[in-house]
Amino acid sequence: MPNVWRTHVSTSPWRRTALVRRLGATALVTAASTATLIGLDGTASAGTSTHQSLNDVPQRVEEDKTVTFSGTLTGVADQPVADEPVYLERSTGSGWSQVETEQTDSQGDVSFSVSIQRAADWRLTYNGDTLREGDSSAVQHVAVKQSINERIVRTAAAQAGEEYEYGADGPNSFDCSGLTQYVHEQVGIELPRTSSAQRDAVQYVSPDEKKPGDLIFFDDGGDVYHVAIYAGDGKIWTAPQESQDVHKDSIWDDDYTVGRAW
Repeated sequence: MPNVWRTHVSTSPWRRTALVRRLGATALVTAASTATLIGLDGTASAGTSTHQSLNDVPQRVEEDKTVTFSGTLTGVADQPVADEPVYLERSTGSGWSQVETEQTDSQGDVSFSVSIQRAADWRLTYNGDTLREGDSSAVQHVAVKQSINERIVRTAAAQAGEEYEYGADGPNSFDCSGLTQYVHEQVGIELPRTSSAQRDAVQYVSPDEKKPGDLIFFDDGGDVYHVAIYAGDGKIWTAPQESQDVHKDSIWDDDYTVGRAW
């Protein structure tokens, strides 16, 4: 029978104690790492951090202009995080509202195209999952340019409550053509002083094609006796007569013509 060599390693008490300590430390590290992913109640919890970017967008656009919001979701070592939901959010003043949701592509990229209706703050948000923490991008503000005819209406509305005074052309009192002249001056458009001269100076527009900011000329068989600024929806901003301040009123007569100075 061949000789069988047996090796026996004896361990002194202090070596056994050191080994136990090393194994215990390894167990604690493993437990701590596991606790990062597994909560005390046995459910998974967020672990690795992420970063959601938002590329630059125009700071000011025309109303109804389509703007593209895009960014990239990355994780550990700036590696892209693919196939995860990212939200486009708009500020409501008291919080954030989710507008649209898209999945990131293989490069972690995501893109949204939306029509801008009003000025607002925007951001991209990733809510995270069981293994990743969520993140929101930096906020970007997009303002809306007002068209010149909207500016005319807004300027006219700002004169609400100012008193009527025959021959006055602002800024604290007006007659009808003084109001229309003053309002147009504020947006860089020059008009003659009287209502008849104003009608002669502007472009004729069919009543069916009138838009907010146009001029409404009331006449009695051809002669203009009043002019006002069309506000939309059959309403006008007007300085009508003594004892009445500048206010919004309905178009009270079907016998009128429309002119456009913008």
